[in-house]
Amino acid sequence: MILVRKQLYREICLLAAFLMVMVIFVPCTEAAGFPDILDERSSKEGFYSMRDLETEEIIMKTARLIHTDDEYINQDNILYRVERVEGNTAWARNLGKITLSDFNREVFLGNIGNTDTYFLEGQKEQTGETVLGIYHSHGAESYVPSDGSESIPQGGGIIDVGNNFAHALEQKGFKVIHSTETHVPHDAMAYQRSRRTAEELLRSGAAALFDVHRDAVPPEEYIEVVNNEEEVQIQLVVGRQNQNLEANRDFAESLKKITDEEYPNLIKGIFMARGNYNQDMLPMAILLEVGAHENTKEGAENSVALFADAVGAYFGAESAEAREGLGMVALRSILWIILIAAVALGVYMLIGTGSTEELRAKLAHFFKKEFAEFGRKGNREGEGSE
Repeated sequence: MILVRKQLYREICLLAAFLMVMVIFVPCTEAAGFPDILDERSSKEGFYSMRDLETEEIIMKTARLIHTDDEYINQDNILYRVERVEGNTAWARNLGKITLSDFNREVFLGNIGNTDTYFLEGQKEQTGETVLGIYHSHGAESYVPSDGSESIPQGGGIIDVGNNFAHALEQKGFKVIHSTETHVPHDAMAYQRSRRTAEELLRSGAAALFDVHRDAVPPEEYIEVVNNEEEVQIQLVVGRQNQNLEANRDFAESLKKITDEEYPNLIKGIFMARGNYNQDMLPMAILLEVGAHENTKEGAENSVALFADAVGAYFGAESAEAREGLGMVALRSILWIILIAAVALGVYMLIGTGSTEELRAKLAHFFKKEFAEFGRKGNREGEGSE
């Protein structure tokens, strides 16, 4: 009987321990998006190539793992879906050219209710200004030509790129909160650590989150001519496994559409990857790959400054150049109105006087009288002050 009780006690203890592990571990992995643990970069295996099933042409290269059913919209807005993966090659079917989404603010507002409570709490703290959050799940990432290393644990060149992005957005009137936390080491739990940072940004009122990274593929993969200049491209990444997938994708497509109008080819594409990337936290969350490790940091900084124009347009802000241009247009309009009024008055007075000589005489008399009155008034004020 004693042995049976001991056996039963051991089994109860084991069951309790198992339940405790499930209670603690499972919610954490689900909250962080467990697929992120599987979807880390394939640094040990190099990078993936996505190829067209029919033509075998390379669609894109990425250091992010590619899985069956992942989708990709290239810079020409052609949609591909991965049907099989063989080693480091993903074979995708061309589904044709698509029309990118337009931002629908009503859809966004309708999706707020699907987000976590801390997002709603953060929104209550807003004071009417748009707050944008920038952070780095892999804050050690660097650019070899500029930083001398592809990774700097204390804070890599990607932090500088984030700073430039933040500064460009601030110039447009946004309040930007930029976290420089590195979340090192660059391992499978980096997104779990950065999730806490994202929560802090949301509690501070951020309406959108930008997780800024860089890729790890050959540098030419991220170089393209944009408005007659070679620029470092930006790739947008959307996590497929979260309840905000459709809203996040619309956000990405809208940003690409706006960018394409002003800076065609700056956006390399939109990768709908298996994973979460903390994008379950709100409808407007996106991961940016700004160039690759062998591109220059300066090029990446310039690209995010250009991309900030699209973000500004998305949220209704005008660029400094646009504001200056509108100011000049307004000034020119005022000057034209004054000029037309002066000409009309001159014609009216000329008709009334009958000749240019009489008009000059009347104007001379008018100004002489007015300036004389002005001078006497000034003298009286001066005497009174003494």
